[in-house]
Amino acid sequence: MRLGGGASYLSTSLLRVLRELRAAAYVGVRIYLRYPMWILSDLITSPLWAVVILLPILLFLPPEAWGSGVVAQNFFWGMVLWYVVSTSLMGIGSAVRSEQQMGTLEQLLLTNANRAVLFTRRLTFELFSLALNIAYMYVFIQLLFGKPITVENPLPVLLVLAAAMAIAVGLGLIYGTLVLWIKNPGALSNILQFVIMGLSGIFYSIKGLPAPLQYISYALPFTYVADLLRHEAMGTPSLLPLHLEYLLVAALAVALNAAGYLAILHVEKRLKRTGKLGVY
Repeated sequence: MRLGGGASYLSTSLLRVLRELRAAAYVGVRIYLRYPMWILSDLITSPLWAVVILLPILLFLPPEAWGSGVVAQNFFWGMVLWYVVSTSLMGIGSAVRSEQQMGTLEQLLLTNANRAVLFTRRLTFELFSLALNIAYMYVFIQLLFGKPITVENPLPVLLVLAAAMAIAVGLGLIYGTLVLWIKNPGALSNILQFVIMGLSGIFYSIKGLPAPLQYISYALPFTYVADLLRHEAMGTPSLLPLHLEYLLVAALAVALNAAGYLAILHVEKRLKRTGKLGVY
């Protein structure tokens, strides 16, 4: 009886979480479609960010590198991962700040819904925006360099991108907890975004970094995501044995999501006790 009761409890809990995820996805889609200017903004800002990020790099490239398919591939996959990092910090992590500013955070946290679901409901339209940006950059990079973007192993690339989003959610939950605690992150989101982008080897292998910085790079989750993505898409050598790197990325995704979820519960409990939950 106890075993059956335990199984029934687990199935009920799982069903409840799935219903919450479906509701969160529905809300996310409705919010995204309510503001058509968000979609237009994605279409406009994507090439502008590409110019801002790529132009300083291109200025220092020799002329023959402009016609290199390898350079075009590095830039394309680098921009894809840049969007993933941006989703983690700006989309998921800063969602807490948006709820604070709209005055809905306390009401949301008074419900018994899963806290991780509340903070990841933006994930639905962030995924839509990511797909839109990937398609947009696919065309933009090919027009810029005149070289086709090819993928050596499509299915593993999709697997790595799924792992990248899982890691992005975990980091977003941790960063969202920090935002919940400090209230106003200011420029911290942008600073972290460019630090992660630079030290994780988003556009290049970390082997090109000075030795002391490489130690920091090896401690960052997106280092391994970027490395695996280039390996599967372009055939470049991996930093670690391939099976070990996949296991590491999977473990990081699980650990970061668990840590983010526990951190949210801890900070929420403290802020409720001090009466500062809805203060910003």
